[in-house]
Amino acid sequence: MGEVSRDLLRQIRKIEIVTRRLVDQQMAGQYHSVFKGRGMSFDEVRAYAPGDEPRFIDWNVTARTGTPHVKRFVEERELTVLLVVDMSGSMSFGTTRAEKREAAAMLAALMGFSAISNGDRVGLVAFTDEVEVFVPPKKGRKHVLRIIDEVLSLEPKRRGTRLSAALEFVGQVTKRKSVVVLISDFLDDGYERAMQIAARRHDLIPLSVSDPAEEALPDLGLVLLEDTEGGDLMALDAGSSAVRDAWGASVQARLGARDRMLSRQGVTPIRVSTRDRDYAAPLLNYFRLRAKRA
Repeated sequence: MGEVSRDLLRQIRKIEIVTRRLVDQQMAGQYHSVFKGRGMSFDEVRAYAPGDEPRFIDWNVTARTGTPHVKRFVEERELTVLLVVDMSGSMSFGTTRAEKREAAAMLAALMGFSAISNGDRVGLVAFTDEVEVFVPPKKGRKHVLRIIDEVLSLEPKRRGTRLSAALEFVGQVTKRKSVVVLISDFLDDGYERAMQIAARRHDLIPLSVSDPAEEALPDLGLVLLEDTEGGDLMALDAGSSAVRDAWGASVQARLGARDRMLSRQGVTPIRVSTRDRDYAAPLLNYFRLRAKRA
């Protein structure tokens, strides 16, 4: 990590303490059960022991030695995990416990520490309407801390969102199947084709981050809203129940359309809110459901 402020160092350290405890106590095992390695590779031949699978008997060695021997295989464990994190202007919004960007850093830390706890490599693609930073995948605690630092401290050059640009970049930098964790508020459109290609090539995990005020407009009277990405201003009567109902219906329609599109690609979004006290809970629930399906 480069030069960072004491406040940022404290924030990174706090995230590390919280997430590593959650990983050690709950997530590492669930992660291992969900994300399998690339297959099984031959390790050794050893003497048969009660309980060994008869189908693994090595008949050549058995015939040569006169005693039963079996082949032993081990999982080729090492995976590449790419954390693809939205750094657009809308991710700086938050009205409760944290900004969406801080929630994204916590989620990135949870997935990053889970990955290295299982011997996997983890990298970062930070994007707006273009890729702002690429941290190539590596192992180790210091590497995950660098990723957290990037997510918290990066000052992006742009403020828009283009999910397709990030997903296309992933396709360029990794040809092998990887675990792609897409952390975003998904305030974008026109990315269905890129999502389809990424879901076909990789194990794609969309983490959708939202703030309660985005889904249910508070009763605040006449308010002036600013588009954090485009800068446009809009006056809105949030004191009107009809306006609040229309806002909520519009948001739910957008989320429903997005979820149906993702379902067509065979992926399920994991919803996380800035009001959540435990960001690991939605991930663990997803891991358990996926393990059951497997």
